[in-house]
Amino acid sequence: MKAFVFWSGRKLCTLLFLCLLSTSLKAAALRIVSLAPSLTQNLQYLGAEKDLVGCTNYCITTTKKQVVATAVKVNVELVLSLKPDLVVATNMTNKGTIATLRKFGINVVAYPMARSFEDICSQFLDLGKRTGREAKAQDVLRKTRQKVNQLKVLPHKPLKMFMQIGADPLFCVVPLTFMNDYITFAGGENIAYDLRIGSITRETVLKRNPDVIFIVTMGIIGNSQKKQWEAVRSLNATKNKKIFIVNSDKACIPSPVSFAETLEDMVKSIR
Repeated sequence: MKAFVFWSGRKLCTLLFLCLLSTSLKAAALRIVSLAPSLTQNLQYLGAEKDLVGCTNYCITTTKKQVVATAVKVNVELVLSLKPDLVVATNMTNKGTIATLRKFGINVVAYPMARSFEDICSQFLDLGKRTGREAKAQDVLRKTRQKVNQLKVLPHKPLKMFMQIGADPLFCVVPLTFMNDYITFAGGENIAYDLRIGSITRETVLKRNPDVIFIVTMGIIGNSQKKQWEAVRSLNATKNKKIFIVNSDKACIPSPVSFAETLEDMVKSIR
């Protein structure tokens, strides 16, 4: 009798283990739709691009995926036809669209705007958990945090920095955004420290006289803006020869890996 109970118990445990294993494997093998280039990039860093079945026309992938959205408009019928297990989006996606997808029983995760490097890391880890790749996410974050901590500059006197992200009208990085962390981590003080909206006049920039200017790449506009700032001889950044162009494909993407790469480029430029 005891032998029978033991065998039955062992058999039950084996069956339970196989069921749990099957469920785990099924959970990891998701059909994912990404409605933001940044999330598509993060899925790639997690090694989950093979699970991606749909994305926006701005997403860059190594293999062809079904395009289901532009930067702001989503083809709901096309998304539903792909039968995704998970749709990931940002606050750029229309709330009504997200609500509609959820009404059809689709699991939609909409991430809010990342306001800091820590927010970026937190969202990346969450994405890793939802796609069955938490261990991979932890590994990426460990390496990224180590790199960021090594790059952080703690000068005796912070450099006054201006980070331009728009030309017409002039637009800049402000506090409470993850891009502001580029400035502070690089040992700078944002000259737009008191602004909540990025609109700023050229006169204000000249008055606050930054020591360093970073211009997010805007094609030929970026180069012309650099020349325009360099033409102002009284500007400290011009005197210091500290006016640089930053790659927007990396700088504007809220991803831990691209954040570390951008910070590295900026720190190297300053040094």
